[in-house]
Amino acid sequence: MTILLESILQTERLKYPTHLSEDELFEYYCADNILVNYDLDSDEIESGLIDGQRDAGIDAAYVFVNAQSLAEDFSFDTVRQPVELELYLIQSKNQYSFKEGPVDKLASSLPLLLDHTKKSADLEPLFKKEVVSVCRDFLDAMGRLADKFPKISIRLFYCCKGSEPNETIKAKAVALETTLKGMQFQNAQFTFLGAQNLYERSGIQKLFVGKLSTASTPLSGSDSFVALSKLRDYVQFITDDGGSLITRIFEANVRAYQGEVEVNREIASSLQEPTAGLDFWWLNNGVTIVADEVSYIKNQLVIKNPLIVNGLQTSHEIHAYASKLPTDDERSILIRVVVEQDPIRRDQIIRATNRQTSIGSSSFRATEQVHREIEDYLLTLGYFYDRRKNAYKRQGKPADKIISIDRLAQAILSVLLQEPHTARARPTSAIKIDADYKRIFSGDKAEQPLEMYGNAIHMLSHIERHFKSMSSEVSRIFRNNLKFHALMVLGWALNESTNLPALRIAQLDPMRITNQQVERVIDWVFNEFDAAGAEDKTAKDKAFTRRLKENWSVDITIS
Repeated sequence: MTILLESILQTERLKYPTHLSEDELFEYYCADNILVNYDLDSDEIESGLIDGQRDAGIDAAYVFVNAQSLAEDFSFDTVRQPVELELYLIQSKNQYSFKEGPVDKLASSLPLLLDHTKKSADLEPLFKKEVVSVCRDFLDAMGRLADKFPKISIRLFYCCKGSEPNETIKAKAVALETTLKGMQFQNAQFTFLGAQNLYERSGIQKLFVGKLSTASTPLSGSDSFVALSKLRDYVQFITDDGGSLITRIFEANVRAYQGEVEVNREIASSLQEPTAGLDFWWLNNGVTIVADEVSYIKNQLVIKNPLIVNGLQTSHEIHAYASKLPTDDERSILIRVVVEQDPIRRDQIIRATNRQTSIGSSSFRATEQVHREIEDYLLTLGYFYDRRKNAYKRQGKPADKIISIDRLAQAILSVLLQEPHTARARPTSAIKIDADYKRIFSGDKAEQPLEMYGNAIHMLSHIERHFKSMSSEVSRIFRNNLKFHALMVLGWALNESTNLPALRIAQLDPMRITNQQVERVIDWVFNEFDAAGAEDKTAKDKAFTRRLKENWSVDITIS
């Protein structure tokens, strides 16, 4: 089985970042494998890889709230009960057997890292800052969500290319679970994944086939079905074995849960307080799913790569109600399944089926013409614009060449609007406000030529390649904080001026960029950051951007 796993790893390497060593490749693969249901993109996976000196035995760490990654600009205001808070800690050892050392290391470090009475300043002399930070984020989220009584889970994984751990290692894992439960983390679970487990799980990455039981024979048309499904069967369709929502089956463009809004309160009320003689589907628009293929076999719709494009709010409310769903509840939900792989037609379905819901226009930005044009243009440059999150990842395209909407927005914020501090501080929410969005994606090609986006991405790629080449040499606090500041300064250096409007960006020649120039830009930005205090908050402050502009001159960073 190890041979098969090695083959999978080398195949997966083609779609992973190019800079990965063999050990890093295994770490990346394990995180991607374990977190497949959370639909993380390459940047999100890389952000959790924290292996290194003083790593407390943790190679990767992630925090999720209701299956959503806890980014720095995560909005706790939209979180409503029931709440699930999860901490994933992954050990990925590119070795052919399980060993006691990794478990011992975790057992000695976690009680300290998860002690809420400890302060970061007490722990950072013992553990690297990234390890302390993720554990503090988890504990902070516990506090902020306390009034919502979250279900708290700690999921520990030890992955290697071996078969089974021996009884001593298993016993130590059980002892660690017991220790964590004694710290009030009752839902702590330690899982070992060897070559067999990892290989079998790899199939989930490539293809997802959902099976949805129907209450009766569905109506069928040309590549489409309309059916009723019992609420309990729909819950089973949208959740994994652990009872969590399968995030990746929800269309990324409309997957943002709206929280405590009137429409959701009405859905919740109709679930919790049913009216005699009224079925749930009579009171609800139901769910629309697009898929690659669908068939009806033995009272089940078998759906290949389902994507729920309408019904997110309904699905969240049904999932929230699932634990209270009586076993004799016979209510149903209306399901529409359409086979459609053409991206333009999918966009039409998304807009049409959501037109009468409370979801704002910002949720449909990726379906707008400007983004289709950017996607087509970037393809000519060898980049894959991920309008639909992870669509290109699932096609096996190289991670280094995939550009998300958020990442492109951060690049334009930095180069055109000269707000790298905003790009750093608001990685997932910088374009949620319409006014901010229009500054970046006006849709007017005379005002913002497509070449502007292409040149910004070319420059960002140069910066990112250099950052990755120095990953073993430079503290992560510099690399995490300064990518977009360095991008802004590279634009100045290439332009030989800080005056850089959209039309001028479109005229820049990225072929003039040299490795020496990029190195000089990054070294200068690093030095300025160090002089300004070298803290996370520094990079998020517009005062640091202002400092860069005041101190920069053309002779400093021109090659």
